[in-house]
Amino acid sequence: MAVGDTLSHIPARPALVALAAILVSWLAEIAAQVGYFGPGGRLSPWGVQAAVAQSAVIVAGLVLGLALLRRMDLLARMVTLLFLLVAVLNLALWTLYREAPGLYATPARVSLVRAAAHAVQVALLVWLLRAPGRQWLRAGLVMAVVFLATKAVALRWFSVDALYVFPQTEWDEAYTPVDVEALYAAQDRLMDDEVAALTPQTPGKPEVFALALGGTADQSVFLSEVEKVSAILDAQYHAGGRVLRLANSHDHPMRYPLANKANLARALREIGARQGPEDVAFLFLASHGREEVFSLDFPEAGTTDLTAGDFAAMLRESRIGPAVIVVSACHSGSFIDDLSAPDRLIITAARADRTSFGCRDGAEWTEFGQSFFDLGLRTDRDPRRAFALALEDVAQKEAADGLTQSLPQMGQGAGIGAVLDRLLAGG
Repeated sequence: MAVGDTLSHIPARPALVALAAILVSWLAEIAAQVGYFGPGGRLSPWGVQAAVAQSAVIVAGLVLGLALLRRMDLLARMVTLLFLLVAVLNLALWTLYREAPGLYATPARVSLVRAAAHAVQVALLVWLLRAPGRQWLRAGLVMAVVFLATKAVALRWFSVDALYVFPQTEWDEAYTPVDVEALYAAQDRLMDDEVAALTPQTPGKPEVFALALGGTADQSVFLSEVEKVSAILDAQYHAGGRVLRLANSHDHPMRYPLANKANLARALREIGARQGPEDVAFLFLASHGREEVFSLDFPEAGTTDLTAGDFAAMLRESRIGPAVIVVSACHSGSFIDDLSAPDRLIITAARADRTSFGCRDGAEWTEFGQSFFDLGLRTDRDPRRAFALALEDVAQKEAADGLTQSLPQMGQGAGIGAVLDRLLAGG
């Protein structure tokens, strides 16, 4: 009997159950991505097409394998159980990605996790065949080879990682390439303009010199935070004339100097050269991140990421004095050990092993940025008490949205408290 004839004889009810299992696997993938990235996104039409194509390729692989083994009677059951297993694995793997990111820290580890997931799926398929005697080995080999080959094609060409996206992050047909040559030609002028605008330090008077940096070019929320944080620092500490701004932005690439390592190092040196012993440097960096890595992501400009070690070395070389350093990114708590010093207050948006939320194009604030600056620091000029307000607000928002707690962190050096008290007492 031909494959087409066999498929036409599959009862309607098992076929509908198999289709429902495929839909469940899609819903599980969406739920897992919502749990990881947070609320506010939407289904991507391209992602839905990729999910349909991926599922079709996998089903075609099952059809081929079962046809070679003359066991097409198992197709509906195999599709149903395989896609239900895929749903469970999707939820588990995304949870591991959020809770144990170290498992995905290197390509070798990613390959190992993927191999384990594939082994579980192959084991299910071989068990369903229940071939007697030596036929078990033959059936298992045939099914494993065909399934793994089709799964490789599905993952290579029809990724569903972008099934859930945030507004304005999908490909825009009106995309305008950045003039990279002009961008780099403008860097010295842009940095010189920022530095020239700095108000001189007033000897003997505690003042704030600040840096606001947005690291990711394709999400406008980071540029928005650079500007909004600058305004809040001016309102609370009269720092408006002493704020350096660096930002990667595809939409506004030359509004501020690039947020790359060269400009960051220079900005820190300029602050260090102007900061008096009674002054406080307020350094704010916002972007994506992973353990001990802060993203400086502007692909067209060829920027490279900042490690915790890089940042610590820049701070040493700049000779910056007492400082409040706020790192707003996923896994930013991993920066605390490298940056800690007696005259520093280190605040991070998440624990070393946790993600933070709210990084999306079109938003004005990330979740932590809004809680710490727009709520906490507007309410209380003391960053230590502002952090306490932010910690409670972040926990409430994440609980309401059913998200895994990001657990923002604060590390306080022994000497920074007295410096902050003098600054706050001076109004």
